[in-house]
Amino acid sequence: MDNGQPHLKRVLGRVDLIFFLIAAEVNLNRVPVVAGMGAAALFFWIAGFILFFLPQGIAVLELSSRFPQEGGIYKWNKTAFGDFHGFISGWNYWTNNIFYVPTLLFYIVGFAAFIGGSMTAGLSENPLFMAGASLLLLWFITWLNVRGFVVGKWVQTLGVGGTFFTTLIILCIGLVAIKMNGMATVMNSTSLLPVWGDWRAFALLGVVLLNYVGLELASVIGDEIKNPRRDIPVAVIVAGVATVSLYLIATFALQATIPASEIGVIDGILQGVKHAAEGIGWGWIVVPIAILMSLNAAGNTSAWLAGSSRIPFVIGIDRYLPSSFGRIHPRHSTPHVALVVQGFASSLFIVINTIGSSVHDMYMILLQTTIVLQLLPYLYMFGALIRIRRSPERFGAGEGFFRNSWICFLAGVVGIGMTLFGLVFAFYPSSGVNDIIGFEFKLLLGTLGFLIPAVLIYRWNASRNRVEVPATVEMVQD
Repeated sequence: MDNGQPHLKRVLGRVDLIFFLIAAEVNLNRVPVVAGMGAAALFFWIAGFILFFLPQGIAVLELSSRFPQEGGIYKWNKTAFGDFHGFISGWNYWTNNIFYVPTLLFYIVGFAAFIGGSMTAGLSENPLFMAGASLLLLWFITWLNVRGFVVGKWVQTLGVGGTFFTTLIILCIGLVAIKMNGMATVMNSTSLLPVWGDWRAFALLGVVLLNYVGLELASVIGDEIKNPRRDIPVAVIVAGVATVSLYLIATFALQATIPASEIGVIDGILQGVKHAAEGIGWGWIVVPIAILMSLNAAGNTSAWLAGSSRIPFVIGIDRYLPSSFGRIHPRHSTPHVALVVQGFASSLFIVINTIGSSVHDMYMILLQTTIVLQLLPYLYMFGALIRIRRSPERFGAGEGFFRNSWICFLAGVVGIGMTLFGLVFAFYPSSGVNDIIGFEFKLLLGTLGFLIPAVLIYRWNASRNRVEVPATVEMVQD
């Protein structure tokens, strides 16, 4: 019953949810980071799909069927391992976006500089300009997300449109370029395999895994989906197929137009498109693609800001964060406190990493820190899949998605192994990093700077509140 108090609203239908997941999953702007490793990038995409993305999909399908409520991965890990571990995983899941969102903003600002031509091209290498423009964009997007899914779902829909059209256009350009000039990147049986002796090449494995996270967001916003038990499985499967296909096509098309060794991490796709388009007389198409790429980044940013903010919202309801995190905006029905706090934290991190860093190193530090914090909750999630599936009645779980338990056990074991692999190699700087010591120091500092406060915050609130039965919030379907 609606008692006149603010409450979350069920506004997302099946199509909205599919677009939401595709917008969150597919970040074409990160393709150049992977494509730069050469033909072996295709090997990593496929390996990541089999060993990480499929196990993730199995975990989400199984656990979301048993626990379809708001909070998703936080609720799953809390149920399986207790309040402390649930809090740590939820904290990392939320705070990693403090690093991830700035990387998306760098893309958008870089594209804007690219659109301006020779007069503005140099701005993309200016850390002060990139930081200042990113801060303005950050707060504009934060304000949009305070308005809620009523606005956000259209931003995500536009982002998905930008994603599909960009991929289609660069594929066409790539095919024409191959026909006229041949494949720019060597593709043979030898080059398709990674260079096993170069351990720094495996640092990009974590980037591949990061590109494949996000299916669990459907359950994180479970109480804002009209029919979560029916729509989440369909959305996960459709978005999963779209994600893998788009990444493989975009990587192949980019490598067709420009040698892998010349692909830049910030503007790599536009760089390749411009090179190939001018060669076939299609130079005019670069600006429209830059606009479409900006839409892709905007949709990705909107999806993660909206989705991840629901984690501290639920933790605030459980009173392991200040209760203000559990407040709902009286007009827009959104967790506005969590969004604003995240905006301030991201702003601070952008400023800190501007000091003494090149744009490339600044970007890679942000990206690798995001990988570490994002993958830690997945260790818990795969463990929760095994533990809950083994004794569902012990955890009060509902009916699962899979009849055969061995599917869940296999997915959990493989997922844990691959996640650990990605975490270890996240601390190996890729070959493009110039200041290795500074890179390692900032990555370690950034990681510990969020893990240590998490432990202290949990212990403070647990001892102060002595929570036995979490507080509740009314979730009303309009």
